Amino acid sequence: MQKRQGRTVVLGLAALALVLAIAASATAGRSGRPPSRLEVTHGTASGDVTATSAVVWGRASAEARMHVYYDTDAELSDPTSGGSARALRATDYTAKVALDELEPDTRYWYRVEFRTRGARGRVIVSDDAVGTFKTPPRSTVSRPLSFTVGGDLGGQQYCRNAETDGYAIFGAMEALQPDYFIASGDMIYADGDCPEDGPGSWVNIPGTFPSIASPTVDWTDRAQVRDVYLDHWRYNREDGFLRSFLANTPMYSQWDDHEVINDFGALWTYQNPSNSDREGFPNLVSAGRDAFFNWSPIARNARERNRVYRSFNWGRDADLFILDARSYRSRNNLADTAENSKTLLGRTQLEWIKQGLRSSRATWKVVANDVPISITTGSVASGRDGYANGTDPTGFERELLDLLRDLDRSNIKNLVFVTTDVHFAYNIRYDIDADGDGDRLVFHELVTGPMNAVRGTPSPLDPTAGPTPLYSEGNLFNFGYVQIGRQADGAIHLIADTRGVDGQPRAGSRVDLTPQP
Repeated sequence: MQKRQGRTVVLGLAALALVLAIAASATAGRSGRPPSRLEVTHGTASGDVTATSAVVWGRASAEARMHVYYDTDAELSDPTSGGSARALRATDYTAKVALDELEPDTRYWYRVEFRTRGARGRVIVSDDAVGTFKTPPRSTVSRPLSFTVGGDLGGQQYCRNAETDGYAIFGAMEALQPDYFIASGDMIYADGDCPEDGPGSWVNIPGTFPSIASPTVDWTDRAQVRDVYLDHWRYNREDGFLRSFLANTPMYSQWDDHEVINDFGALWTYQNPSNSDREGFPNLVSAGRDAFFNWSPIARNARERNRVYRSFNWGRDADLFILDARSYRSRNNLADTAENSKTLLGRTQLEWIKQGLRSSRATWKVVANDVPISITTGSVASGRDGYANGTDPTGFERELLDLLRDLDRSNIKNLVFVTTDVHFAYNIRYDIDADGDGDRLVFHELVTGPMNAVRGTPSPLDPTAGPTPLYSEGNLFNFGYVQIGRQADGAIHLIADTRGVDGQPRAGSRVDLTPQP
C-alpha cells in the first residue's frame, strides 16, 4: 500500500497475474470444478456515494462471496464489516455491496476480498483490493467540491495504447484528486474492436473480441452476444490507469449508445432502417444493459430494476442529476410532430427531472446528459440521435422546448448540463425566453470528450435553444474538470475547464460562473 497526498493508491495487479486470473476464471466457469486459487481480477471501485451510503464493486476469478470491510483509518486498523455478496457466473463474477449508515463528509477506506471453498471443503481466500471514497456533506453544509467528467473510451480502434501502457488520461484525472467522476457513457465501444494495429501509427494492447455489429456475431445467439459485451468490459477495466483511478475516486455511472450499439433505443425491435431485417436486436439491449449494471458500482433500483436516471446531493452547493436518454426514447427516424408525441426521456423521467430541478435548493444544479442539446448527432438516413434537428426534422426538439418552458416558468437558475458523446469539446451559454413571459432562462452546457476514441472537430450549433459558443476545440483526447466553491467575492462559483491527457487546462476553455441570485 502506498500513500499519495492523504489518499491510498492501490497498485494494479501485474499483467501476468491478471492474465492468469482471467484464464483461471474462464476454466473454472466452464468446468464447474472448485477453483484451486482465487484472485481479484480487476481491482475495485465505489460509486453512487451519498452522505450516508456507497456501493462497492469487485470482481473475482471464479464464483465466490465478496466481503467488504471499511474504516476511517487509511491502514484499516479496526475495520467494520460492510457485509458480503455473491459473485456468480451470471454476473461475470462481479459483485456489489451497499455500505450504509456512513457519516457525512467523511473519508473512508475499504478492503475487498473473496472467499470460496475448494477441493475437500478447503476455504480459499483471494488477495485483497483496497479503495477509498469520501461521502458528501449534509445538504445544509457548504464545502468546496471538484469532479471530472469523461466519456468515449476505446472507440474506433483507439484502444489501450501499447506505448503508454493504457489509458493514460486517467492518471491525469487521478492527479487532480476529484471528489467524484461522472462516467458519462460510452465507457466501452461494443460496436468496435481493438486489433494491435490501430489507426495510423497507433498501436493497441490488442483485445480478442469482435464488434457486436460484425456479421460474424449471431444476434439470436444470446450466449455469444453476452460474451462479446463482457469481453469489451473486461478489456477496458483491465487498464492499470483506470483501475487505480477508480480505486481512489468514486464514480457515477451513466450509459450511452456504445454500451449496446450505435444510436440505439432500448424499446426498439430493430436498430435502424438499414438492418431492420437482422433478427435478435432485443438480445443486444438485454445483454448490453446487464453488462453495464454488472460492471458498474450502481445499485439496481428496487421498483424499476433497469433504471439508470437518479440524483445525488453534494451539500448546500451542488445537486447532481443523471439522465438516461436510451431506455425510453422513441425511434430516431420518427418525425418530431405533435401527433407522434416523440420522446427522448419518456414521460416519467421528463416529469422527474422537472420536479427535481424545481425542488432543488442547491446553489448549482448539474445535469449529466448523455446526448448534447444543440449539437446535431445521428444521421438523416437513420434519424437524429439527440435533441437538435439541424436540417432534418427528426430530433427531439419538441420535448427539449417543453422542458425549457417548464424551467423558465419555474425560474430555475444556476443550471449546468455536462455531456460527452460527440468527440470534441464545446462550452455553450444558452439564453432563451422559452415560456414567452419576457424573462430569460440562462444556463450552460459543458461538452467534453473523447477520453480515448476518434477525435472529431466542432460542428455548428442548432439555434433552437439560443446557444452562444464560448469555447470549442477538436482533435484531442480530453475530459472536463469542474470546481464549485466560494471565491474572493463571497459567492459560490462554478469554475470549469477542459483538460488534455497531460492534465493541463486547454487555452480558452475556462468558464467561471457566478450564481444568479
